[in-house]
Amino acid sequence: MFSRLILLFLIVVSNFTWGASDVAIIDDDNNTFNIAESGFFFIDKNKTISFDEIQSSEYAKQFRPINRSFLQLGIVEGNIWIRSDIAIRTTTNIPIVLEVNSPRIQNLEIFLPTLYDNQIQAEFGSAHTYNSKAIKSAKYLFTLPINTPAVFTVYFKLSSHLPVNAQIELKTLSKLSSDSQKDFIFTGVLIGVLLALFICNIFFYIQSRNLMYLIYAGLLVSIIILHLALHGQISQFFPNKTGMQERIYNLSSFLCLSTIVFFSRLYLDTKQHLPMLDKVLLVIGSLNAFFAIIFSTAPESMNIVILSIMAVVTISTLTCHAIVSCIKKIPFSGYYLAARSILLIGHLSWIMSVYGLIPSAKLLEWGLSITIIIETLIHFTGIISQKSSLFQPHIYKAKHSQDEIFDLLSDLSSRLRRQINIIGGGITHLEQAAVSPDTKLLIASTQTANNNLKSLITRIDYLSDLEDKTAFEQTTPVSLNQLIDNAHHNFQRIDQDSALIEINTNKTDRVEILNNAQVLQHLIEVLAEEFKHFTNQTLTISITHHDVNREGITLLEIECSPLPTRASTQTASFDFGSGYIELLVQYLNGECHLSDNDQTNRINIQIPTQSHIRSLAHRSEQQSHFDIILLGQEDNDLQKTLTLLQNYQNKIEHFATLESLLDHLNQSKQRTSGLIILVFDNGGHIPHITQQRLLPLMNIEDQCLLISNNIKMSPDYAKKLGFDEILPCSELDSQFKAMLSRLIQKGDRLKNTSLSRIKTLNKTP
Repeated sequence: MFSRLILLFLIVVSNFTWGASDVAIIDDDNNTFNIAESGFFFIDKNKTISFDEIQSSEYAKQFRPINRSFLQLGIVEGNIWIRSDIAIRTTTNIPIVLEVNSPRIQNLEIFLPTLYDNQIQAEFGSAHTYNSKAIKSAKYLFTLPINTPAVFTVYFKLSSHLPVNAQIELKTLSKLSSDSQKDFIFTGVLIGVLLALFICNIFFYIQSRNLMYLIYAGLLVSIIILHLALHGQISQFFPNKTGMQERIYNLSSFLCLSTIVFFSRLYLDTKQHLPMLDKVLLVIGSLNAFFAIIFSTAPESMNIVILSIMAVVTISTLTCHAIVSCIKKIPFSGYYLAARSILLIGHLSWIMSVYGLIPSAKLLEWGLSITIIIETLIHFTGIISQKSSLFQPHIYKAKHSQDEIFDLLSDLSSRLRRQINIIGGGITHLEQAAVSPDTKLLIASTQTANNNLKSLITRIDYLSDLEDKTAFEQTTPVSLNQLIDNAHHNFQRIDQDSALIEINTNKTDRVEILNNAQVLQHLIEVLAEEFKHFTNQTLTISITHHDVNREGITLLEIECSPLPTRASTQTASFDFGSGYIELLVQYLNGECHLSDNDQTNRINIQIPTQSHIRSLAHRSEQQSHFDIILLGQEDNDLQKTLTLLQNYQNKIEHFATLESLLDHLNQSKQRTSGLIILVFDNGGHIPHITQQRLLPLMNIEDQCLLISNNIKMSPDYAKKLGFDEILPCSELDSQFKAMLSRLIQKGDRLKNTSLSRIKTLNKTP
């Protein structure tokens, strides 16, 4: 049974083959005939066979029927010979034209041996100028003689280093005119759509100054040029030059690929949402731009297959980009995925038709242009949805002016400030009357909560003041290190969770900020508060001051890591967290990037600032030296501290009793170096009594650090006792060196500058 089916299949195929007409006939009923239906072809791979030889019986037997709707052979090394018999049986003397639609063919020769022996009757192709055509048209047209035999033979000789796709038809002049008019109308409609989109995007760019619209407009221009090149309508603009058709086709193809990559980056904001994939897109887009230059300047030296491979790789990468964007739920990624899917399917189909895998002349001629136009329309729909509320749900929104909203914020701030001042006064009164430790701890926690309310009011004040460019005018320079210390101190006042914050500075010594110092300090406070951890994990804030550039603008880089999982710079609406940080950074004309490197989330903020380096006298230029004194009984914590200090260059002394330390300080009243006193809460020392007796003997730059096992004591309470900082014994390994460095920097600044110890609120009720 199976063998019978195979036999039946072979009979059907042979019937189709032999049933095809052997002669191309034009009569009163048929005004067009496809030569591929009656023609035969032969490939001369060595390009050595002459026209005399090709007519001989030896080679005549080697011609094979085309058996397709048009000649579609892909890349062919050598000459392609096509032979067909033609019969013209019209009763009227209507002009008959041979039409060859193959814009990318390089050489095409036509022979009529029955009429003119072995002479070449016409030469076409991109290797010849546009002016050499007898009939000026995008296609190659050859008018057959009027007095022809009943049946005569025509030969075509084709060669090209590009894929060979040729549709050869025999048409009457009226049919040719009708088909040309239809092609022009269709081309005009497509180009009209592209020009309308181009004008809209130019308008969007002028309105928003968003580079995405300008790149999209460039993509539309590239598509128009590519469409004209595909249909052979470029050479008429360069009538006396050869090869311009191929050069411009290559240029427009690579420019389309390059612009669509760069457009995709901006359309989905890949730099922010997918930073790793953004780098891949940058490489691919730049590589396509590079190939655009190479292929347009020397197309004959490059293999056209590279263009096809680059197109497939680029579109496949963009499709993967679209899928990842949808998975990540990036805004407007649905439009993008639809456009990428259309482009992938349409382009792959068109590529297969170019290389002869899908035999379709219409797909080859119009498939790529229509695919790209549909894709651009989808993109345009996404752009419109971003700029219009037509696609958003219709909900009622109260319409208030911006000034009214700011007035509301100011009024809310004043009302809240009055209440927290009353609460603060009540807490102070209760604190003086409290006796038990639990009550004092509860009051301290309440005071911290009140400080948090003050911080929220400060943020409300900043929201209304950020619009006023004069609200934060600065008359005197502010030390950057002082600014950082103030921010860290303010954070400790409002921290309710005893969060671990480590601030590292680089190149900040003697740097003074000339403007926006208040906003910078507030930004550091908000970063610490928003990104702190509720566990024992430490948030590290690294602040680096980069060198001055030629315009006198410096760069302040702030990096926080590791961020908690709740942290994000992508918010659907404005909030007092990440949205507020973005607002502060925008006011400072900075850039904010959230990245994931080595499985560690981090935020990087770069802010241009005006600053200078403070000039110091010779004595002040030499950094103040600080000696270290340890007070306490020898135990594991004290020994661990001595181990951490083994590389410290200045003098280190240890006193077991308070009396011995007081005697030492009394004897060295004329000392020039500062002191860092480390008080260990062991051996029966009472912290507040110890500090009361030490304070009269300390210079202004001296710093006192309490190292305690009392986990209930808060940093704010320790400072009320007179200590500069408090460090739990459990954090000696991780926090001691950073704390010591901070105290030395603070003491050095206290020695060289006069600092106000009172910080008032921004506004009064």
